[in-house]
Amino acid sequence: MSMTTDYADGALTISRLYDAPREVVFEAWVEVAKVQQWWGCADTTKVRSDIDRHVGGKYCHVMTIHGNNHNAAATITNYDPPNQLAYETEATDYSPKMSVVVSFTEENGKTRVTLVHSGLPGELSEIVTGGWSAGLGKLDDFLMRDAA
Repeated sequence: MSMTTDYADGALTISRLYDAPREVVFEAWVEVAKVQQWWGCADTTKVRSDIDRHVGGKYCHVMTIHGNNHNAAATITNYDPPNQLAYETEATDYSPKMSVVVSFTEENGKTRVTLVHSGLPGELSEIVTGGWSAGLGKLDDFLMRDAA
């Protein structure tokens, strides 16, 4: 499905349309067994997720990439099924605290996902854009397999 990306003033915005109902797409973001099947960049081979589905809950993923584990720890700041999921990442040695807002909008039986990743330093924008683009492509593949 079509995807657009834009990075400006420390915010990456990605929009992608999925041929699946909004509730199904939202669940793919918050149900551990589903998230672990698509999360991560193209080189991610394994994902372990810990998701507490409420404001203040964990939204954490450990991705295995080239044999190394990469931890993405965050706290949910908005949980409004099936409309929006938002979380704030923890600062690390290589990245500051950032926020991610994912909105789910119904469009003629399909779902538009709009992701805004804010507080993203310019030096990380290219790698984060590539990671999200690949992950959202993997989500499309997962949704098509899951529907079959």
